[in-house]
Amino acid sequence: MKLLAINGSPRGRRGNTEVILQAFLEGARDAGAETETVYLKDKTILHCTGCFTCWTKTPGVCIHQDDMPALLEKVREARILVFATPLYVFTVSGLMKDFMDRLIPLAFPYIIHRDHHFIHPMRHPEAWPKRMVLISNCGFPEGHHFSGLEETFLRFADSPDMEWAGSILCAGGELLRSPLQDRLTWYLDAARRAGGEVVEEGRIQPETKAVLDRPLLADPAVYARMANAYWRSLGVDPLPKEVVDTSPETQDRLLLPPRSLETVRDVVAGMAVAFRSDLAGDLRAVVQFEVEGEDPGRYYLLIADGQCAAYEGVHPGPTLTIRTPADVWLAIVQGELDGAQALMEGRYAVEGDLSLLMQFNRLFSAA
Repeated sequence: MKLLAINGSPRGRRGNTEVILQAFLEGARDAGAETETVYLKDKTILHCTGCFTCWTKTPGVCIHQDDMPALLEKVREARILVFATPLYVFTVSGLMKDFMDRLIPLAFPYIIHRDHHFIHPMRHPEAWPKRMVLISNCGFPEGHHFSGLEETFLRFADSPDMEWAGSILCAGGELLRSPLQDRLTWYLDAARRAGGEVVEEGRIQPETKAVLDRPLLADPAVYARMANAYWRSLGVDPLPKEVVDTSPETQDRLLLPPRSLETVRDVVAGMAVAFRSDLAGDLRAVVQFEVEGEDPGRYYLLIADGQCAAYEGVHPGPTLTIRTPADVWLAIVQGELDGAQALMEGRYAVEGDLSLLMQFNRLFSAA
């Protein structure tokens, strides 16, 4: 079974869309599919001019002499079509839109009634129907931003010539290439399962879809702070004061995203990101870090209402205080040092609710 993937990202192989697409294709190949990926950024595809020459004077043949005729042949030969595009202004990228517009030579101009509505029938009936999959990611942390994009492809596939096989819509896709990617293997594992299911069963199964619809981060505000810190790190001018949340609650939050596990600051910020809200229950606590050594600092985690936020500074009433040299805590986080053993040896000290410390592996594990 031939599967043709169309990658419409201007970043091509370097994009976040590619991370999801390659996991999906790996699953499809494991299920026996023959896959090919076309990167539209490497192709010359001119705009459709709306002249309808491909419907009148040269049926099935466009006036443009570019890379599109060869791609139309690939579309005809494929049994599964995967449209992979980042979300651009709530729809496809410009590259993908040009490609989709130029598919018109594959259809007849006539409008006929089939099933429950009127459509353009496709040429080359032996090449149809085809299974259609949509893969996309966006920079927003919420999935509802994909609603317009998905509706476009649902309408595209609502034809006897198409079989809707499902969508993978990843909000906050930038995380897939971030230092947190090792905590998101569950998502790419689900994308691989989806690839196999489309080949073997004709569509992404509900159980897999449910996993793929889970947010990469439980708290979208955490993602927003990470994204904003990234833009600031590039020297982007700050927002005007009148559009910034200046409430006291947000003044001390750690705004720099965790780019590695090389500093305690990043580790504490990463703990907020990795917080398991589903396991927290009604826990309300403050974990204060007093860090000494080569990388000193004061940070705290505020846990309440199923969420965890990271701050820089000193909280007036911590539930648990951890006093530690930077190198000791980093060694514990990186698995080079047993935390319980290090505590018994006096390599770091704690005050307050020790039972909270015992819950760290559970509360701050990957989803």
